[in-house]
Amino acid sequence: MAEQTNQDSGEPGVLIVGAGAAGLMLACDLLQQGVDVRVVDRRELLDNGDPHSRAVLIWPRMLELLHRIGIVDELVGLGFRITGVSYFSSGRRLGTVPMDTLGTARPYTLSLPQREIERVLRKRHEELGGRIELGLTLEELDNSGPLPVALLRHSSGAAEIVRPQWLVGADGVGSATRRLLGIGYPGNSFELGISIGDFPVSGPNGTHVEYHYSRFGLLPVIPMGSGVGRLASIVPPVGDGWQSLSRDQLQAIVDKRASLPYTIGEPKWIRTFQPRPGIAERFRDGRCLLVGDSAHCLVPLGGQGLNLGIQDVFNVSWKLAGVIQGRLRDSVLDSYDTERRVAARQVTAVVDKQILAARQVKRWPSLLRDTVMTLGRWAGLGRRLAAPLISQVGLAYGEPQTRSLLRPQPRRARPGQRVPFYPPSSPATARPALDLSRHMVLLWPGRRVRADWGSVRAAVSGAVGGRAPVHDLAELPAGERRQLLATFGGRPVLAVVRPDGHLAELSPVSRPGAVADFLRSLAPEAVNARSTSAAGPTSLASA
Repeated sequence: MAEQTNQDSGEPGVLIVGAGAAGLMLACDLLQQGVDVRVVDRRELLDNGDPHSRAVLIWPRMLELLHRIGIVDELVGLGFRITGVSYFSSGRRLGTVPMDTLGTARPYTLSLPQREIERVLRKRHEELGGRIELGLTLEELDNSGPLPVALLRHSSGAAEIVRPQWLVGADGVGSATRRLLGIGYPGNSFELGISIGDFPVSGPNGTHVEYHYSRFGLLPVIPMGSGVGRLASIVPPVGDGWQSLSRDQLQAIVDKRASLPYTIGEPKWIRTFQPRPGIAERFRDGRCLLVGDSAHCLVPLGGQGLNLGIQDVFNVSWKLAGVIQGRLRDSVLDSYDTERRVAARQVTAVVDKQILAARQVKRWPSLLRDTVMTLGRWAGLGRRLAAPLISQVGLAYGEPQTRSLLRPQPRRARPGQRVPFYPPSSPATARPALDLSRHMVLLWPGRRVRADWGSVRAAVSGAVGGRAPVHDLAELPAGERRQLLATFGGRPVLAVVRPDGHLAELSPVSRPGAVADFLRSLAPEAVNARSTSAAGPTSLASA
């Protein structure tokens, strides 16, 4: 370090730089798993009253994940439920992407400003024994040794050296962590600006996000409840955007672009900004990691950025906790960069398609867009392709890099895909308690439960031992088992599911030893044995 410091705080298990949504989610999940966490933020005040919240949508997959840290019920009570996404052009509906056919525990999207999400997170973090230390800036970072060494500057001017086991940068698009690690941030320039604002809105809008295409440009409308809607527009990079317009001028924009009759009131707030989309060259550098906007930034059309960061957190938290606690080998964390990089590319591709569609304002290109979207509606692509992509339910890890990012997922579960733990009709009180820090084994009976199923269950439990809990899905009611036939098929199988809900391994029930070997391979003591195994290493893309 460049200078002597006034304080030395010791070595926390994980130092999280940034107390925004991603940083606090990670802190909450790690604290629940018994990991020592320290959260610092350069801000001296966290303002609950800031109206300028860009993120406002939590998609169904993220509601599943947020259930892990015990805040979903409160968020749902605060937010507005959205059941689909509709696309309009020239006065007619082109198609609808439903959110209530995904087979998720909460079949809707939640409309809720990020400032409210962060307020709930801060409360939950405090309940778990956490504390946010404000006014601390990450000023230097030496990652050349066995542990990262960070110099934190207090607002008083005092300096402090911290030597955590792991350091996580959750400090946003202008991440000091990323800069101090020397990690590049290449991306495609977005030459235009985005104006967003919340308005009193009267009209036919119900429970759908709406995208209105016109020859005058795009107008997204997001209902937020209580007669308020969020409107957005792509604007020129110069000038004041919507701030310089009167309510009557803004109403004129709505009248020209919207296919439905909406009337807006005086805006509650308006903001114009220029996005800086990009993806960091790497998300892991030794014992330093990047999550959320520190790792990637998207053009905020479709509300995908916050959701991408949520998946980062729950992808890395169980791996990090397992490594720190000695349950998992260090190399498990290598898959974080690989998996989340594919996710960032996929979500970026979805946003790019939306931007491309919005730019088709001339007659023939817009007619082609409208025709393609209409044909897609008749082909059912809204439900089969667009809904899993937009909701991020369709994200699969371990796929070949050459695989198209924008195509339907197979219905039958494959390693890397998200797996529903239980059918959505199962009440939470009827589900067994889950240890969400560990892999679990789902014992699937197939279409019919065999007469010797008790012997099968005993053999599986004996082979797996204490390496993972075994949940027998034959105990579910027959109607609920039918809902899982499309996922697991008609034959009995063993499914090893990761703590973040992705399938890690699939095996016939006749081979419980293969599942036990897979679980054993994740442990630190298995490294040397696996290096000489005739079977070769198991891919961590599905671990």
